[in-house]
Amino acid sequence: MKTLNKVASVTVLFWLMKIVATTLGETLGDFISMTLQLGYGTGMLITAIFFTIILSIQLTLKKYIPVVFWMVIIATTTLGTEISDFTDRTLGAGYFLGSVMLITFLFLTLFIWYKSYHNLEVYQFSKKEKKFYTGLQYCFLTV
Repeated sequence: MKTLNKVASVTVLFWLMKIVATTLGETLGDFISMTLQLGYGTGMLITAIFFTIILSIQLTLKKYIPVVFWMVIIATTTLGTEISDFTDRTLGAGYFLGSVMLITFLFLTLFIWYKSYHNLEVYQFSKKEKKFYTGLQYCFLTV
């Protein structure tokens, strides 16, 4: 079975695009929760749905499609912003406790991944579950 690569090449352009995508994600998160006055809980729900949809699309694709890849990056940074703001401003946990919570979720995801596959290898993977774990971890890392 031929393994497919659906990830952008890591070059200078990649990092420039990553900065732009992160900025867009942060701005979109603030726009949904603050400018539209939907609140952090509703904003988090909206961005979680968007993240789930776009990640599902990415997981079903048979080849690398740049627009979809970068939409996943924007979705993760937007959801990460909403999670961070919700934890800090709605739950009143502060950024330190929020960071501890997210790191805990990250390690829990890694633990489940390791228990399921007996490794933490990212390249090359073909199982959708492994791809999902990678997307979930990226979400925790972008906050």
